Amino acid sequence: MLRFAVPPRSKLRHPIVKTLLALTIPVSAFLLSQLPPRVALSQTAEPQRWSIGYRTPWGNPPIPIEDIDWDALTHVVQFGALVTPQGYLDLNFLKVLADAPPLIAAAHAKNVKVLLAVVQPYWLGQTGNFQEAATNNRATLVATIMDAVDRLGFDGVDIDWEPFNAGVNGAAMRALAIDLRQKLGTRILTTAATVGAYAYWGSVESYFDRVNVMTYDLTGTWNPFSWHNAALYDNDPRVWSVNLAVYRYTSNGVPASKLGIGLPFFGWRWTGGGITGPRQYRVSSPTLHQLSYQNLASQITPQTYNWDAYAHVPYLSSHATFQAAEQFVTYDDEKSIAAKVEYVKSNNLGGWIIWALDGDYFPSRNPKNPLLTAAKQAMGPKPAPPEPPAETPTEPPIGPIEPPPAQ
Repeated sequence: MLRFAVPPRSKLRHPIVKTLLALTIPVSAFLLSQLPPRVALSQTAEPQRWSIGYRTPWGNPPIPIEDIDWDALTHVVQFGALVTPQGYLDLNFLKVLADAPPLIAAAHAKNVKVLLAVVQPYWLGQTGNFQEAATNNRATLVATIMDAVDRLGFDGVDIDWEPFNAGVNGAAMRALAIDLRQKLGTRILTTAATVGAYAYWGSVESYFDRVNVMTYDLTGTWNPFSWHNAALYDNDPRVWSVNLAVYRYTSNGVPASKLGIGLPFFGWRWTGGGITGPRQYRVSSPTLHQLSYQNLASQITPQTYNWDAYAHVPYLSSHATFQAAEQFVTYDDEKSIAAKVEYVKSNNLGGWIIWALDGDYFPSRNPKNPLLTAAKQAMGPKPAPPEPPAETPTEPPIGPIEPPPAQ
């Protein structure tokens, strides 16, 4: 539930943009000196690598249970049970009660574990439910979660607390994790973490079986220039990448074997602002719109397709097609998904999360799930998911970080 010589910058057509870029040249050497090294962790015993896919009811069309490629997954997360401020769960809004029994039966028949996502419904404007429930109604919340887990037969819980601010929400999250860890026993507890909260998650990782970092949604107008949704590497310290997130999380105490990265089955389209590719400075305000891979795949043509050899992700650009509206689409394809899986394997990380399985579903294609198939092929033979230990095991130490290769 996120990897090569620096490529030439995309062609820029606006004088203001050229002036801004010229002003940055004197500081480029300083910026490059601030880059984190590429992560190269010590070669310890391989962890049990988890491939965790989120299933939602939002696809167009949604993916039927019978079309899930179970060989590509070790775990699936049913998204999700909505938290109320009173500590109760809405299991109907996202069809958990209806979908959980057949999903769990199909997954268990293929030796895949199923987790219940406990979710803050921020997209409905409800951004304080978790804090209120975990602070003032925690006993009710924990009892309600465990009732759903026991009654429906889930193998564990995934906490999806968004938005999350460690300074405001950290104490309540810790208390909730302690109580859930005790009640779950040997069953699984995972969380979806934002890239910037690495120090906090390093302090509470012992309560979780996996800390999965959402290494996507890294594009946006908060960056100094246009950037990718889920770059594997960055060559500027002002923007995020998968590698930067892994470096900061492992440097702040999250064991590599417990750390997951994100594989996004979606992308973002920039329109306007003079933007036709990555690393471009805006001349006006662009609009951004999220697209599932399902919905953007038809836009991929030889004329629009580009590959960023440093970030190791593709993008689409309107520049070559001379469209009236400038467009830049940042996303992942089979090549970049495979690169992220290889990154996990080479650095002995704990695995990855996929957001979300329905974003990659093409019922009339073969394969029906091209991105999931790419992840499966890069993953190799799937081991049976292990039972988590009753007590948190001693993790292997983190080895020295190697310096980056010469550019």
